[in-house]
Amino acid sequence: MAAQGSVKDSFTFVGGLNTEGGFFVTPENTFKEGTNLIPQLDGSIERRNSIDYEENRTLFAAGITTDQKDTWAFTSGIWTTVGGSGNRDFIVAQVGRYLYFYNAATGVVSGNKKSFSVDLNTYKAAGNPLTIGTTVCSFASTYGRLIVTSGVTDPILIEYNPTTDNISVSVISIQIRDFKGKDTGEAVDAEYTDAEWVSLGQTVADVTYNLENQGWNTTLINTYKTANASRNPANSKQWIYGKDTNDDFSASFLNKQDFGNSPAPKGHFLVSAFENTTSRPTSCAFFAGRVWYGGVSNTELLGNIYFSAVLDDLAKVGYAYQTNDPTSEVLSDLEADDGGVIQIPEAGEIVALQTLGRGILALATNGVWFITAIDVAFSAATYSVERITSIGCINAKSIVSVEDGLVYWSNSGIYSVQAGTTGAELSATNISDTNIKSFYNAIPVLNKLYAEGVYNSTEKVITWAYSTQEIPSSGTGRYNKTALLSINVKLQSWYTYTIDTTTGPVPVSIDVTKETSDIQTVYGVLVGEDNIIAGVDEVVANIATLNSSSKLFKLLTLHPTGTSYSVTFADFENTRTNNTKFNDWYTFNDVGAEKEAYMLTGYNAGANGPARQMSAMYLSVFMKRTETAFDASTNPLNESGCLMQSRFDFTDNSVAGKWAANVQVYKPPRMFFAEPSTEYVDGYPLVISKNKIRGRGKAVQFKFGSDAGRNMKIVGWTTQYVGNTNV
Repeated sequence: MAAQGSVKDSFTFVGGLNTEGGFFVTPENTFKEGTNLIPQLDGSIERRNSIDYEENRTLFAAGITTDQKDTWAFTSGIWTTVGGSGNRDFIVAQVGRYLYFYNAATGVVSGNKKSFSVDLNTYKAAGNPLTIGTTVCSFASTYGRLIVTSGVTDPILIEYNPTTDNISVSVISIQIRDFKGKDTGEAVDAEYTDAEWVSLGQTVADVTYNLENQGWNTTLINTYKTANASRNPANSKQWIYGKDTNDDFSASFLNKQDFGNSPAPKGHFLVSAFENTTSRPTSCAFFAGRVWYGGVSNTELLGNIYFSAVLDDLAKVGYAYQTNDPTSEVLSDLEADDGGVIQIPEAGEIVALQTLGRGILALATNGVWFITAIDVAFSAATYSVERITSIGCINAKSIVSVEDGLVYWSNSGIYSVQAGTTGAELSATNISDTNIKSFYNAIPVLNKLYAEGVYNSTEKVITWAYSTQEIPSSGTGRYNKTALLSINVKLQSWYTYTIDTTTGPVPVSIDVTKETSDIQTVYGVLVGEDNIIAGVDEVVANIATLNSSSKLFKLLTLHPTGTSYSVTFADFENTRTNNTKFNDWYTFNDVGAEKEAYMLTGYNAGANGPARQMSAMYLSVFMKRTETAFDASTNPLNESGCLMQSRFDFTDNSVAGKWAANVQVYKPPRMFFAEPSTEYVDGYPLVISKNKIRGRGKAVQFKFGSDAGRNMKIVGWTTQYVGNTNV
């Protein structure tokens, strides 16, 4: 029987997770299954650090009960340029009905909680039946202030005073012009007396309101009624066309005009945008110098988007109307900087508003619309509304702004909205279908509803936190996060984390800091142009300044304390060098729990194809050395390990007898001894091992898994096959 050898190199994993390969087609540079491994820019793949509390973390005794943990809403957001300072950002943590504020420009967020907070129950929308704190908030930074909406509370404006280190909160009353009036059920050209209107089931007040909303006043109405047998003017008539040559109103002159059955212009009165509903906007955004509101859960208002006037005065934050009275005979024009209402009748529930380039996106459950200027800048008088896609967004918190684009979760996949090749048109693309379609589809719909995503611009990584435990229809525990799904947008590679849920801490939200650090700069003290000298020493001043650094992912986490829960933050940045480095929540109880890191390759049939047997194989594995020093007992710190298993013949279970035992493939080339507490320097930054592969079959997979308590940084491997040439 003839035999033939071949060699296969695998030295890059920048493709990340790809669950869509078949038995005979596996995309290059990817792995078929795996978790807790991160593809690197240099082509290697590394084990993640543990998810654990921030070092030197602080607990806030929020007193959250078990019931509140399971039913309250939890989310977080960034308040930028707080109080007008470009060096001051706050992380806003929603914990049920309360908003807490943390300085985001620091490595340890939990220790920098501000003393003030907001009780959302104070701003409950009148008559709303829902419990405050069970729906997530939306946040928008506006000229150093913060806008907050939740759907069940009135929109609020929060201002920060850096002098007093405190905030003030005010309710935003969103007002519009009444272009609808009172519905009488009669033709607009009908004219009745007060008594006749009452007999038709209408009130005199409503009839008078409609006329005044069209520009009439009491004197004009009475003048008309006197000349027309006590009949009120029709709702088609504009009084200004009844002025005679002396510029006086004449009812007889007005009656000479033929108004047909067209309604007269309305809008004299300013009214609350939500006077007939207990719902309020669920989403808010800031674009073109205006605040935008949307997502009112009311059948008639579903597709309405409200935008304020340009905020040359903060009082205009709720002015969703044109300044000039549209019924005026003098100034009725719509101005470019006015507020207004954009109606998208075909839109379902609007779940979010997001700025993108020169426009703003309205993401609804049944599609995405782009609102943009026709000319250079957005104007209340001229704008366009274009439907980008009919694929809707399932969840506002899944939306992530990524530099010049936007990514969101839908029922059918993860979509990206970006400018087209011309740079002007927008298009939506499913970015999950090619690599992780089956993985994404396996996430239950309810779990997708509560996923939350953020973008780390330093690492160029989008990460979504979600639950892998199926959420019951009651929604209990819907904000608990047990896994992370990430995509490196530079590499276009997907990968996942699984988070320990047995220890006790409960991550509920994810965000990103604006990472800065304090540095001390020494300045000489001058009087005029001369340095001050005390004795023989120059007088100097140490002044703290902010030094910008990289951003960090942060997990808002509930910490169990007896019968209740406190609030703190966790991250992936622990600096432990012993065998607890990979134990999630180690600092909770000095034990934690370790999650396996592994990847399973696609199928490889060697050079002879899957119809022929392979045997006598060798696998050379290349790994980065991770040991950096010795402890006081001369034990290496930050040791590595990697367990490899071969699987033959396309098998998916060990019962087939084709899965080999795990073997250690991290084998330093020689023993290395050093003095206690010294640096680990053996001259070999790359650890190479050659391993005999036992077994035979028509194709082989390799599983590379973590060794308990040890690091793992895989550079790649080379496989030497010997296979039959005969079928």
